[in-house]
Amino acid sequence: MPEVLNPAQQEERLKDLVGETLDNFSMASLLAGLLITYRTLNLPPPKATVFLRGQGPPADIPGTNCGLFVTPVFRMAVLDCRRSLEFFGLTCNHNTNHLAPITKRRPDDLGIEHFGLNLVSRAQFIGAVSSVISVPVEPILVQVHAWSNKQLAHFTNAEPPMSLPSIRNMSVVMIEAYMRLLFSALGRPRPSINPSLD
Repeated sequence: MPEVLNPAQQEERLKDLVGETLDNFSMASLLAGLLITYRTLNLPPPKATVFLRGQGPPADIPGTNCGLFVTPVFRMAVLDCRRSLEFFGLTCNHNTNHLAPITKRRPDDLGIEHFGLNLVSRAQFIGAVSSVISVPVEPILVQVHAWSNKQLAHFTNAEPPMSLPSIRNMSVVMIEAYMRLLFSALGRPRPSINPSLD
């Protein structure tokens, strides 16, 4: 059994999780929803400008399209999905196209068991998240996982499909997985995510 993080370590990890992973899933879901609306209305994609403001000099970074901002958010959400499945103790079996338990962890991996919780089974995961979207969960997660294997791990000629609805749905599913299988399981309230999906 792995060593459980002490309360201060758990607090720090959960804070990082919200500020990085969950906030990015939320941003990915909102951006995918916006781009779906643009496509539905047969509009060209919006342009994006990144504004950086702080105590140092400001920067305005204009883009000719929204890819300047959207692409990194989507790619990180896909990576976070893969990492999150492993955090819960799951991976994707691309022979069966189902979620499957991980077979091992690296010594420095962080998993749900480090919070004193059991690894999550396929049935538990699907049961916890299937009510937040109107389509089956597992095919979306398998699709996202396959895309991460082909497009993010290395350059490839293969083009597994990745759609805006899949990115939106995957992001909503992963947020709910963390809320129910980690925060609620630890007896903690749902954290505020920025930007909010409400």
